[in-house]
Amino acid sequence: MPFLQVEGLCKSFGGLKAVNNVTFDVAEGQIIGLIGPNGSGKTTTLNLLTGFLKPTAGAVTFKGENIIGRPRSQMCPKGIARTFQIVKPFLGLTALENVMVGKVYGRDSAKSLKAAAEESREALTRVGLADKARMLAKDLTLMQRKRLELARALAAKPQLLLLDELMAGLNPKEADDACALIQQIRQSKITILMVEHIVKAICALSDRIVVLNMGEKIAEGTPDEIICNPQVIDVYLGRAHA
Repeated sequence: MPFLQVEGLCKSFGGLKAVNNVTFDVAEGQIIGLIGPNGSGKTTTLNLLTGFLKPTAGAVTFKGENIIGRPRSQMCPKGIARTFQIVKPFLGLTALENVMVGKVYGRDSAKSLKAAAEESREALTRVGLADKARMLAKDLTLMQRKRLELARALAAKPQLLLLDELMAGLNPKEADDACALIQQIRQSKITILMVEHIVKAICALSDRIVVLNMGEKIAEGTPDEIICNPQVIDVYLGRAHA
């Protein structure tokens, strides 16, 4: 049985089908890329998987359990954590306090605030923010806020990590650093489903790529198969880029 199985997932907003009959699965330990033009349903799919939206139809199974209809507050304790396309730190809290939120409400939550702080410092170190622990989130740069959000997700001890455009807005050096960090996370046996627009990065990191367009899956395969797929080239990559 797949680690994560998505079957016939649909979400409509009135007459708009934002996600329409999307099916794919993720094996434990894989990195799966989710790509497509703006408005193709990528973030909506992540929102459906994590309980931020309720699907119109379809099924989502995580480790053999149907998680459709589960409140989003139950997802972290079950082993699913995520980052957001638009970073959402608690601006008035320090970096350490932000990460402690993930530790306290995640899977295998800390037994005390002292323990939560210690493990949260480890997460900050992991993403390169050890020296920013006492800094308020509002004073961090965009790259630092993205790393902070990743640290908060990691502190929740996820088995499945959903990344929503972690590299958006980063310069090439920062994006390369983010790729290296994602590879390190994978080595710790965390399964990853990631939405990303940087094609070079998604191809370098992913075992398989799922392509959405106008809410529907139009292709799925290895990075080499996807970049050569005529339909993907036409609707997303462009012939010059491909």
